[in-house]
Amino acid sequence: MKRILVIRFSSLGDVILSTSILKPMYEAGYDVDFLTFKPFDQIFTNDYRINKVLSPEKKDLKGLSILKFRENLKNYDLIIDLHKNLRSLVLTYSSKTVRYKKNSLKRRLYVYPVIKRFLKDSFNVVKAYNNTLEVLGIRCPDCKPQIIITEEEKAKAKKDLPDKFIVLGTGARYKNKIYKKYDKVSKILLKKGYDVVLVGSTEDKKRDRTIYPEKVLDLRGKLSIRESLSVISNAVLTISNDSAVAHMSRAVGVPVSMIYGATHPYFGFAPFSDEGVYILKNISCQPCDLHGKKECKKGNTECLDIPPELIVEKSLSTVK
Repeated sequence: MKRILVIRFSSLGDVILSTSILKPMYEAGYDVDFLTFKPFDQIFTNDYRINKVLSPEKKDLKGLSILKFRENLKNYDLIIDLHKNLRSLVLTYSSKTVRYKKNSLKRRLYVYPVIKRFLKDSFNVVKAYNNTLEVLGIRCPDCKPQIIITEEEKAKAKKDLPDKFIVLGTGARYKNKIYKKYDKVSKILLKKGYDVVLVGSTEDKKRDRTIYPEKVLDLRGKLSIRESLSVISNAVLTISNDSAVAHMSRAVGVPVSMIYGATHPYFGFAPFSDEGVYILKNISCQPCDLHGKKECKKGNTECLDIPPELIVEKSLSTVK
């Protein structure tokens, strides 16, 4: 049995998407370890497909410490690098390594309208991760991200949740990825007979100045990564910005509706058609930045001026 190490340090959404390669390797009989930063190791709790998770703090892989840590990686037959940055390059130096193709240049060029019209071929991060398995003779272009949530975890979360609810992922790392009318989306969903649960970080809650209906259950900042996944696994649907909550939903098999602002599906993070839908205004200046960091040139984030009624209508189309 070959020993394989998979590397994906961060961020949360990227680590979640990297789980797409675990099932085919497990079924092929490989002994797989995973290297990521804390607290993302929580993703792999109860994961029978993983032999061991290596989860250092970020500070442990800086300066000379990274050379010391590299001693832990000597006995692998193959390393699959799904991060491909300077840190992973140093760690895997002299090891047999396959790295995923990031398509970095094309993704960065896509923000320029003059060039964008010539970049027709689509990119998908999950498919790019899956392509690394070809070195093992494994072809799995349709493999999806999957996180193992036990029935016990799901049942424990369900005790404190409404019977029929929709999760809203109101936050994102950068403000130009954040839809501003989730309060109105909540009101419409409540009128249609769905309860609403907010999931995300303490920072997501601090940034959100909107006032939600009293019936909305706000769990932002109250849950661990694992608990958030368990809550989402009980939902009918997730509506989220281009952020980790959307990918959490995909990985526990709950349909997702993903709202795009400053970013774009071309960058490779949109759900597959059988995982959900995405909502994109598709104005000429969209996308304006690979990660959504830059200030809006128009000063009004027109890309996110999407009627809440449209958000609800398109999102509910995924509910069976």
